Amino acid sequence: MDDIKDENEINNLSVIELKQVLKANFIDYRGCCEKKELMDKVIMLYKSQKKDATSCNENDRDLCKICMDHTIDCVLLDCGHLVSCTKCGKRLAECPICRALVVRVVHIFRV
Repeated sequence: MDDIKDENEINNLSVIELKQVLKANFIDYRGCCEKKELMDKVIMLYKSQKKDATSCNENDRDLCKICMDHTIDCVLLDCGHLVSCTKCGKRLAECPICRALVVRVVHIFRV
């Protein structure tokens, strides 16, 4: 889906490519006999993903993924992931991203 820039590109896809896009995004296309039906499903998927991408606020990227209240201000060691605020980071036994053991939580300062 990332390769598709606009809806017009979907019209140029073959039936096999349409099915691959739907399969990669876990969308059932059984019962679709016409290329138009497959295109409609891919267009609906494209619009849905585009809407989700625009509704996601850029500020959410810097929020703690545990509490979603504070900004990310610590690094989990030994893995090095930046995923939580210091308060939540100190409560973690393992990294929520890679499941590595959290040895230390180090406060970071962003400029």
